[in-house]
Amino acid sequence: MSEAFGCRYVLATSSGTAALRCALAALGVGPGDEVIVPAFTFIATVSAVVSAGAVPVFAEVDDTLTLDPRDVASKVTDRTSAIVPVHLENVVADMGALGGAPLLEDAAQAIGTTYRGRAAGTIGAIGACSLQQTKTITTGEGGLVCTDDEDLYIRATRFHDQGGQFVTQYRGERGPARGEPIVGDNLRMTEIAGALGVVQLGRLPTLVAAMRANRERIASAIGALDGLTPRREPDPAGAGGSSLTWFAPDAGLARRCVEALRAEGAPAAQMYEGLPVYLNPAVRARRTAAGGAEWRARPPELDLCPRTEDLVARSITIGV
Repeated sequence: MSEAFGCRYVLATSSGTAALRCALAALGVGPGDEVIVPAFTFIATVSAVVSAGAVPVFAEVDDTLTLDPRDVASKVTDRTSAIVPVHLENVVADMGALGGAPLLEDAAQAIGTTYRGRAAGTIGAIGACSLQQTKTITTGEGGLVCTDDEDLYIRATRFHDQGGQFVTQYRGERGPARGEPIVGDNLRMTEIAGALGVVQLGRLPTLVAAMRANRERIASAIGALDGLTPRREPDPAGAGGSSLTWFAPDAGLARRCVEALRAEGAPAAQMYEGLPVYLNPAVRARRTAAGGAEWRARPPELDLCPRTEDLVARSITIGV
């Protein structure tokens, strides 16, 4: 993967969520820290932050359905330890416009995509990819941590293998004692998943090319639809093409469009039911199995990201 991505270090983990947790640990994110995440994402982006003891700060998405750089800039504080752009549905966020804290790319849904010629997950300080069943390539469950920073790689590697005295694997060989021991976890990829991943990696360019070709066929056949605005892509040439999304003039029309398309057998949906992640019942109640004390102690916020709520309620997505 390191060779395929053009990245100095890649660590294999047991899942994409595990990759996020390792990346946060590598950055030293912990209690008292704030991590800016998009208001529209899969819940794992939030749960990894809460599991680290940090506080997720929700920022607006724009018409790319990825982080709005202007809103991110307004939410950076001296407690911000990381910003997590999520490359939703194979579209990479506008990485060139984001800054103010280390960028941890959540590229779980974007393996094989690029931004200005660079592989998703390798652009920020550190990145996390997923190899779960529904992704472009799969090991059943699995993840990857990508970075060019040796120190971050060593910390992530320690954390994913109990954090003890040795780095179990250092670029393919049992490594010497590098970095300081930390208390870690067991988030290692299994050898069986690794063997699957080697074969899947060889298929990645063909699969991405086929998906992009099918997406263009569908897009050209549909053409421009009156009243519907297509999702904007910061780098159309690098997008993976796993879906097509439009925004309807209002939420009611979007829901009716999805229902009509599904009635005709088209794979249409509103991603995450057209709701921001902070309306997930567990997130809204700030309910955890353990930990997350500082997050739970924060007073509830109303109308967190009204633009995001409006956009996602008006969205219509067709899977490719």
